[in-house]
Amino acid sequence: MIALVDIGNTRTKYVYQTGQELSEIHAVANEQVTSDWLDRHFSSASQLIVSNVSQNVLSELLTAWANERQVYCHIVRTEKKRFGISCAYRQPEKLGVDRWLAMVGAYKLYPGKSMLIVDAGTATTVDLLAASGEHLGGWIIPGIDTMFNSILQQTANVEANKGENVSIAFGRDTSENVNNACWAATLGAIEIAIRQAKALVSELDMVLMTGGNEKALTNLLAEAVTPVKNLVFVGLQAYIAD
Repeated sequence: MIALVDIGNTRTKYVYQTGQELSEIHAVANEQVTSDWLDRHFSSASQLIVSNVSQNVLSELLTAWANERQVYCHIVRTEKKRFGISCAYRQPEKLGVDRWLAMVGAYKLYPGKSMLIVDAGTATTVDLLAASGEHLGGWIIPGIDTMFNSILQQTANVEANKGENVSIAFGRDTSENVNNACWAATLGAIEIAIRQAKALVSELDMVLMTGGNEKALTNLLAEAVTPVKNLVFVGLQAYIAD
């Protein structure tokens, strides 16, 4: 069994791969990841393939735990070029590894396709990948919840509750105003990104959508979108040792 691990800012998500099948996604708060926790959940793993956008201390913990048990552990880093993809950043290590892995996963699933890859989570990231595998850059936008919370934190007289409904309609109270505007701002940014992408490549083959807000944004967009679950984990699979 192989464990694919994605350490985020507050939570660690992980899946188990047996054969070519991936388990459902599990999640745990970062502070709960300890040596004892690793013993309980990864004791049968032959490999740990890890993405970490957060705390180096967790990478060090996983590496030490794996070394003690003679388990192969690979902490993935963004690279200038690999798997047919070339990173647009002059300093590739500055590109978040989650964005790198989303591109690796996308190109693994759809080789030779030009793609705009949208990962809608805590941040909404956008990356353009040419059919040749050349990364043509992207954006980092506050995610829906991040945007909502920022408005409340930075303004003294705006009081709003987080809504459950996904809408871009004009609101009739402050909560609707703030909630709907966050969806509208994100949707508008993605629509502009699609236009930008079409201007940069001769033909944009696909718009891929992943992340926690994938379903809601896919339903809002007029453009045809290919939803992809677990894109970062698909990228992590590329690093499994033979």
